[in-house]
Amino acid sequence: MTELSPGEKHFYKKLTKFEKTCVRMVDNGQPYLAVILCHELHRFLWPSEPYANFVHDDPVVFMNRKIDQLLELGDHFSDVVVPYKLRFDIRKHNSGVLEKDTSDLYSSLWKSFNNETLTKESIKLIKNRLPDPVIKSNIKSGRVLDMGCGSGRYSIALASLGAKNVYGIDFQGKAFRAAQDFCKENKIPVTFQEGNVLELPFEDEYFDFVFCNGVIHHSSSMEKGLQEIYRVLKPSGNAFLFVYGAGGFFWNTRAVMRNIFNKIPLDYTKEILNCIGMPSNRFIFCDTWYVPVERLTTTKELHEMLDDVGFSYKKIIGKNSFDLDNAIDRKKVKDAKEMWGDGDHRYILSK
Repeated sequence: MTELSPGEKHFYKKLTKFEKTCVRMVDNGQPYLAVILCHELHRFLWPSEPYANFVHDDPVVFMNRKIDQLLELGDHFSDVVVPYKLRFDIRKHNSGVLEKDTSDLYSSLWKSFNNETLTKESIKLIKNRLPDPVIKSNIKSGRVLDMGCGSGRYSIALASLGAKNVYGIDFQGKAFRAAQDFCKENKIPVTFQEGNVLELPFEDEYFDFVFCNGVIHHSSSMEKGLQEIYRVLKPSGNAFLFVYGAGGFFWNTRAVMRNIFNKIPLDYTKEILNCIGMPSNRFIFCDTWYVPVERLTTTKELHEMLDDVGFSYKKIIGKNSFDLDNAIDRKKVKDAKEMWGDGDHRYILSK
């Protein structure tokens, strides 16, 4: 194991204190402050923060200064402000069914998506992620699966890129209901249906292209999810896979924050974020904090899984300023690996 640098040692020591401080705030009747502090730390974990017109160039130094400031702020606030007695039950209420709880979370977060988010924004994101040759050879005029379609916004984007038929599948219909209505009204060739991504209701070698964006790392088995992609993909087809990486300030801090939000109800957190003016479609915060399972994977671990299934694979670098691999690949950001670890895992897969 590589020895930690002084900057890393400082940050992780303060991150332990940060977790304890936020938990104490919740227990003392100040969960609103814990939400605000976590939001402020979390938003600057990305390579860029567009709402602050900010781009990292020396992230380890910046994040150490940031976490020190937030801890000082939290300590002063707690010393000065006398809290009211909590008026809600801070226990989380889960159904015990992983797929349903995950679907329930995302369904509630996607309610704020408007037509702009469902269409133009999603198309732009896909074009910044998928190579043009893949769009031309596998998506245009092809049969496409949006595996774990959620809100359905990428299903619409894939159809807009020229797919002949798009199938969007998710565990509960309420997740994609708005997109389904939008497609019917606008005669967009997308078929939505309920189903489990680990047991896809499709024949072998059925799709020219499979789009699996941020899904199977929230499932009970990434391995099974990869096997299903392989099974339904045509020999001549390709798949796009995005799963979370591991390591660095970015992924390790997210894991700590999940411990904090185990004590704060989702609806309460959403109210606080609304009060401070967080844009409604910026659901990445509650996504991380509340999804039942978030599996982090090193590059080595992912490659071993892909090899075991039998995939050929090629890593692609996102073109968005907030993509982790974009910052790492630029090689102009100091201590990028310490900040973002293995970055994002975005791959084009083939048989």
